[in-house]
Amino acid sequence: MEGHIQREVQSIKRIRRFGGPILVIYIIVLIVALLFEKMLMIPLMWTVAVFLILMGHKEYRLLSHVSTHLKSVQWLKVKYADTWISGLLMGTFMTTLLTTESLGFGIGLLFGIWGLTENYRKRFIERQLKRHDPQLPTYDEVIERMG
Repeated sequence: MEGHIQREVQSIKRIRRFGGPILVIYIIVLIVALLFEKMLMIPLMWTVAVFLILMGHKEYRLLSHVSTHLKSVQWLKVKYADTWISGLLMGTFMTTLLTTESLGFGIGLLFGIWGLTENYRKRFIERQLKRHDPQLPTYDEVIERMG
């Protein structure tokens, strides 16, 4: 079990190490897409959405290994589902905005409301996690300890 967690942490550290250069490349491609071909925004946003879901999955797997209470694992699943919804809304919003503007604005409104309530949802889930498993470390604490 310890070796599995260690491999997860190393994988996350590798992703974080390459995050800066990839972000610079992403911003350059984003600017080029905005200036020359707006339809390139669709695969760019879906790439971000998939990456967001991937990192949410890594967080869920890592924290579920160190969790000691079944209810906290269930709340970690809720947190992961929240990440899925955010990623899907982001990708769907950009796709519909560029292809079907009227539907895109509707989904954009939904995406905006989802984004505005993010802090509330995050605090609520964190409170529930601490209520059921007060010793559960945060994602960053696990990475620091295991790194």
